[in-house]
Amino acid sequence: MDLDTATLRAFVTVAAELHFGRAAARLGVSQQALSKRIRRLETDLGAALVDRDDRRSIRLTADGQRVLPQAVAVIRAVDRLGAGRPPERLRVDAMGDHLAPMAWLRRASVTVPVEVTERPPAATAEHLLMAGRAELAFGRAGAVPGPWPADLRRRLVMLEPLAVLVPATHRWAARERLPLAELAGARLWFPMAGAPVEWQDYVAEFAASTGAGIDTRGSTFGFANWAEDVTAGVAPPSLIGEAMRLPDERMRSVPLSDPTPVFPWWLLWRSDIDDATVAELVAAMGFAAGPPSRRDTWMPEADADLRDR
Repeated sequence: MDLDTATLRAFVTVAAELHFGRAAARLGVSQQALSKRIRRLETDLGAALVDRDDRRSIRLTADGQRVLPQAVAVIRAVDRLGAGRPPERLRVDAMGDHLAPMAWLRRASVTVPVEVTERPPAATAEHLLMAGRAELAFGRAGAVPGPWPADLRRRLVMLEPLAVLVPATHRWAARERLPLAELAGARLWFPMAGAPVEWQDYVAEFAASTGAGIDTRGSTFGFANWAEDVTAGVAPPSLIGEAMRLPDERMRSVPLSDPTPVFPWWLLWRSDIDDATVAELVAAMGFAAGPPSRRDTWMPEADADLRDR
């Protein structure tokens, strides 16, 4: 079998973007030409690598996930011929040490050299990247003011469902799910002081959409103190991502539904970061296939628009 690097590079770029249009633009070819390259690779390997059933968001098949690390290794070997440089350590911003990306990056660090950073609460992923303080960053693409910057790339990694955080003695604690309609008029607490700005915007739009009374005053005084206040009943119930670990066994996380609110975790990076680097990191985090399709969900309108492009 004689595989050319252009075909492998096309596959790696598609795996990084999970979008034929953006991948074709990165490579400087038409979508039709890119599609032909992927089809040719699939024919050569005798396996479907890309699931095209959903035209809005393609996914890698099981065979695609298996082939990706090998394709990345070939591209890296070709790019480093004669360079003699060891792999560089990637600076990746996780937004906060208690949020879901930290666990994903910890998993990836076993095989990919990463240096994890945490940006100030007022800084967005876009600001951090443009200032050169990280190569990649987690955040909300919908928080980037339009039009989309030409030198910034994006990929939706995970839709994290939200839950209500309550003490074990709370009337909601035994519920399997809590419909959003029941939040109307309820009092929740999500102090904005010290919260990442992308979460602040999310919570404000969530409150306006659901009619929930979310008290944003005050400060958490740190994640542990916030958890203790909610657990002790000193503070009203709060919101938490389902991918986050419960900080206290006395707490309950009750999933929200009808529709399920999700926090859209995007990975953003500058255009000078090569596709193989992005694809390798995403695969090491366990997200090579792309985010699972979720129906009946709610997310901020700007993120939904970017997801559907």
